[in-house]
Amino acid sequence: MNKVIQYCFLLLIPFYPIWGWLAYSMTKRHIDIFTVLVFIPLVLYCLLTQKIKVPKYLIFLILFTIYHFASVFINHLVPPQENLIFFILSDENLLACLVLFAIENTRFDEKFISKMNQLILVVVIITLIVSLIQIKFNTFFIHPDISQNPLTYVYLQQHRNFSIFSWININSLGITFPILISILLSSSGINKKSFPLVLLSGIIVSFLSKARYIMISTIMVISQLFFVKKIDFRKRIYVLLLMVSLIAALIVVGNIYDLKLQEVIENRILEKGTGLESAKARLASFDIFMQVFPEHPLFGVGPQTGVDVLKMLRGVARSIHVGYLSYLYFYGIFGAILVFISIFYLLKDSWVVARKFQFWGSFYGFLTFCFANVTFVYFNFSEMGIILAIIYIKFYKDRMLTEETGNIIPEYTPSEL
Repeated sequence: MNKVIQYCFLLLIPFYPIWGWLAYSMTKRHIDIFTVLVFIPLVLYCLLTQKIKVPKYLIFLILFTIYHFASVFINHLVPPQENLIFFILSDENLLACLVLFAIENTRFDEKFISKMNQLILVVVIITLIVSLIQIKFNTFFIHPDISQNPLTYVYLQQHRNFSIFSWININSLGITFPILISILLSSSGINKKSFPLVLLSGIIVSFLSKARYIMISTIMVISQLFFVKKIDFRKRIYVLLLMVSLIAALIVVGNIYDLKLQEVIENRILEKGTGLESAKARLASFDIFMQVFPEHPLFGVGPQTGVDVLKMLRGVARSIHVGYLSYLYFYGIFGAILVFISIFYLLKDSWVVARKFQFWGSFYGFLTFCFANVTFVYFNFSEMGIILAIIYIKFYKDRMLTEETGNIIPEYTPSEL
């Protein structure tokens, strides 16, 4: 059964956006519902047939999920037109608990990791190709909800590219894609031939997203090449020159195909001519949070922005636009602290793995997740990138445990550039 679960992860997780497209095209429902239905029997099998493992981060995430559902029902936040069963099955926190429980009770072998590296590289290449196509046809392979919703259609008007990830969530490109790049840069799935392609994909896709936090997140994961000890000074110079060359080439090509790169830099990165709208949204969020949080500090108001807060925002944003503040507002100190502790233990586990095996992919990936939630609200542990980062942590933690007991498994070390 362990092999079955491994194959399930290989087939499902790397190509989650593609499965999302198929699920919506055939049923008009989100892929998460079907994923929950797949993992419920797998989790039950683990519970009934083996000694289960629940690490600290998952304990706190499970506690938060219970608290989340209690908050939803106590505050009467189930949409009246929504089927209760579908509402529960489509919850991202429930999905995260099921998938991560399955990960923690599965042993991933070296062959699995090698295949996963190859599949992640394929997905990154597909992401690059689709992003390039969307330069000319910006609705190509885009979830119809984006173009049909006035609140999200503005992103298409701004010519933002979501590549293949809109079939998961509008924020998935910004969370998952930097993690994919981070994993490849730190794993043996990359070699001297594919390394420039990974860097090129990271730079181009993040730039075409026209989202500042995605660009910064990608720079953060690439920076691991300069701060970890697995490459020497000469190779770091090579990486720096390669990055400069790729950016220069992107600028030249952008000018040829009228990508308006200067406009992107001025409007999206430097916010010239925008009145610093993004900064104002964060400042307004902080100001409003300080006004409304003291009203329900312990248990929050439930995971939905209240009408009073929407009026106070006056169109500057649709919610308290900082994830940490928003979760304190939604769930109070008691609920939000469960999420924050879970993130702390994930960072701790990924740090231990990084120091022991020089695999920094998951650690830098989680750093971008933490950074992204300074800019919006998306603590989604069921994101494809988060799941992959935790799979790699589990693999290396099992190696660590095996080596400590004296039964050394075959070496699997990150490649040298």
